[in-house]
Amino acid sequence: MLTSAGGAVPLTGRPVRREPDDPGLGPEGYRLDITPEGVRLTGGGPAGRFYGLRTLDQLGPRAPRLTVEDRPRFAWRGVMLDVARHFMPKDFVLRLIDLLALHKLNVLHLHLTDDQGWRLEIKRYPLLTEVGARRGGGFYTHEDVREILAYAAERFVTVVPEIEMPGHAQAAVAAYPRLGNQPERRLDVWDGWGISEHVLNLEEPTIRFCQDVLDEVVDLFPGPYVHVGGDECPTREWERSPAARRRIAELGLPGPAAARAWFIGRMAAHLAERGRRLVCWDEGDDVSPDAVLMAWRDAEPGPRAGAEVVLAPHRHTYFDYYPSGEPGQPPAQEGVVSLADAYHFAPPARRGVLGVQCQLWTEYMPTPEHVEYMAFPRLCAFAEVAWGSAGDFPDFLTRLPAHLDRLAALGVNLGPVRT
Repeated sequence: MLTSAGGAVPLTGRPVRREPDDPGLGPEGYRLDITPEGVRLTGGGPAGRFYGLRTLDQLGPRAPRLTVEDRPRFAWRGVMLDVARHFMPKDFVLRLIDLLALHKLNVLHLHLTDDQGWRLEIKRYPLLTEVGARRGGGFYTHEDVREILAYAAERFVTVVPEIEMPGHAQAAVAAYPRLGNQPERRLDVWDGWGISEHVLNLEEPTIRFCQDVLDEVVDLFPGPYVHVGGDECPTREWERSPAARRRIAELGLPGPAAARAWFIGRMAAHLAERGRRLVCWDEGDDVSPDAVLMAWRDAEPGPRAGAEVVLAPHRHTYFDYYPSGEPGQPPAQEGVVSLADAYHFAPPARRGVLGVQCQLWTEYMPTPEHVEYMAFPRLCAFAEVAWGSAGDFPDFLTRLPAHLDRLAALGVNLGPVRT
C-alpha cells in the first residue's frame, strides 16, 4: 500500500495513458507500466483505475521504470466511525472518506445510534433526533446523507449505516418510551459509557417501529448492507418484565437469552424483502443464515459454519485503545493496540471471509482531531493488511515516514509511531 518513491525517472510532465479495461485484473485491480515516455494505466474497472492513480500519487514526482500489477485481497476493507457517542460533523466525515480513499479502503461503516445519541434524521419519527440527538449537539439530515453518499461514491467508498437494536437503544427509548420494557418510565439519553440495561421490548409494535426505521434507511442508503448492531444486549429487563416473559413464551423461545437472535432474525427477513443484507456484531449465536457476522471478539466468527464474516478482532482493529503504552496519551479505552499490533493482524484465508475492518469508537474521542490522532498511523498499517500487502514490518517502518509526511501536509493530526 505505501510505496517507496525510489528510482530516478521523473513523473512530472509524463502523460498517463488509460488503456482499455482488463477484466482479468478484477474490478479493483490495476496495472501500471512506467517508462520515461509516460505511464500506461490499465484497470480491471473504474475502481481499479482509481486505485492505480492513487499509487501514482504515492510514488510522487520521481519513480523507477517499472511495471506494477496489483489487486486487493479483500472485497470489504472497512473503517467504522462511531458518531453516536460523540457526533462528528459532516465536513469531517467527508475528510475521512478522502483519507480512506487515499489508503484504498472502500467501506465507511457509520455507527449512527446508541445509548448516548441518535444521529440520523428519521422523518416518520422526529423525536428520535429532537430528543435522541440533544446530547452532543448534532445529527445528519437526509440532505447531509445524500451529500456524503455522493462524495463517497466518487471515491469508490460504500457507506454502511448502523442502527443499533435491540440493545444499545436508550436514546430511542428516551425519545419514545413505549419502545421500552417500562413504558411508564421516562429515561434520558444516557450520558455515561458502558452497556445500558435499557433495551427495546419484544412487542409487535416495536418490531414494526424498527422496520419503519429500516425502511427509511434503505430508501436513503443505496448500498447492499444495513448493519443493526445486535451486540451487548442485556436480558435483565426481559427477565423482570411480565410482558416480555409472556411474549417469550408465546414465541416458543427457550428463554430471554434467545430473544436477541429472534429480534435480529426478524430484521434480517424484513431487510431481505427490501433486497438488502443484514450485518450484525457476532455474539456467538445463530441469528439468520443470510446475515453477515462482524467478528469482533477474536479473529474468527461464531459457531455457524459457512457464515460470511467481516473480521474485526478488537486486539488488532480497535483504535479506541491506547496507541502506545507511553505516558501522556489522551484518554482512551484501557489496553493497547500498537502500530505493530495493527500490522500483525493476519486474517485467515478461507472461504466466507468478506473482508476486514478497523473501529473508531468515540467514547473518548470528542473531536475530529482526536479521532485522527487515534486513527493514524495505525490505519496505515491496517490498510496494508486489508489490501493484502502486509508482511515485513521493519520494511513498513522504513516506508512509513514518507507517507506520514504526506498526511502531515494534509493537516492530519498524527498519533505516535512507537510500537
